[in-house]
Amino acid sequence: MGKNIVGRRTVTPIEQILKRIDDVLRDNRRTETLYIVMSVVLFVAGIGCLIQALYLHEFIWSIPPVATTALLHYPMKEVRDLRAKNIALATAPLLISTLPVDKAAEEMIRLLKSLHGETSA
Repeated sequence: MGKNIVGRRTVTPIEQILKRIDDVLRDNRRTETLYIVMSVVLFVAGIGCLIQALYLHEFIWSIPPVATTALLHYPMKEVRDLRAKNIALATAPLLISTLPVDKAAEEMIRLLKSLHGETSA
C-alpha cells in the first residue's frame, strides 16, 4: 500500500510528490516569465508615451506613463511572491525528510498554509 506501479517501475508517494512539485515549479516559472514580459510591455509603452510627450510638446501624453508605472506594481509583486513560493517548494521536501514523522506532518501543514496565504494563529 502507498505505492503505485507505472509501467514496470514502482513509484513511491515521495516520488509522486517530487514530480508534482517539479510540475508546479515549471508552471510557476512560465507564469513568472509572462508577468515579466507584461511588465516590460507596460514599461516600454510608458516610455513611448513620455518620448512622444516631449517630442510633440503636448504634455498630456505624459499621463499614460504615470498610469503604466502604477500598473507595474502588481506584476512585480506577483513575481516576488512566486519566487518566494518556488523557494519554499524547492526546499521543502529535503527539509521535511530530515524531520521525525509527526514534526514533518506539522511542517507540511504549515507550508501549505503559508503557500495559500493563510496565517497561523
